[in-house]
Amino acid sequence: MKDLQTLLAEATKLNREIGRILKASTFSDYSDLSELDIDTRDGEQIFLRDQLYHIMDKLADVQSCIEYLNLPIGTITRLHRNDYGQYETTEGDCLHCGYPLEALISDEYHAVLYWARTRIEHNGTDYYLVKHKDIPLDGLTVRMRTRD
Repeated sequence: MKDLQTLLAEATKLNREIGRILKASTFSDYSDLSELDIDTRDGEQIFLRDQLYHIMDKLADVQSCIEYLNLPIGTITRLHRNDYGQYETTEGDCLHCGYPLEALISDEYHAVLYWARTRIEHNGTDYYLVKHKDIPLDGLTVRMRTRD
């Protein structure tokens, strides 16, 4: 395995197994392990349940990330500030707090522009990108993946 596409294909195969484990544990249905048969008077079982809960929670995050990477890229556009102080796409779609996107950014660590997964938030004064507060939004190239 020497390229990113092969690694993504392997991660996608792994994701099917992660989904099976999450379903069998009932974590995918309830976001916890409450449906497991456990003796709550047994300290060892409580410990094991708690540790497995943390594992399932992390596996659910991994599953979500792999699913995200397999979504097709939809819109690639630029942001601009509208008359209401909000940011919208060239197509006129207004982006609100929590809106997920990928931004084409640069930093001191990479010699080229690259896509960074982030979301739009507001700090009471203005909008910003999570983990990239110093990147100006006006004119920023962004893309969104589509869920069918």
